[in-house]
Amino acid sequence: MRCLPRAPRTPGGTPTALVGIRVHGDACVTAFVQKTDHEVKTNGPYLEGGCFEPPAGH
Repeated sequence: MRCLPRAPRTPGGTPTALVGIRVHGDACVTAFVQKTDHEVKTNGPYLEGGCFEPPAGH
């Protein structure tokens, strides 16, 4: 499990909680939660960043 040093914020300044849970060696559940929105996805792990999608242009 990796923790971010502080909660990321959207361009409007809304705090966002990010969650990434590794399930076995071949699957992840990722989610974000904001005051007005949320999303949950399932995917496989990324080589560069574990459960979190690497930044564009890596």
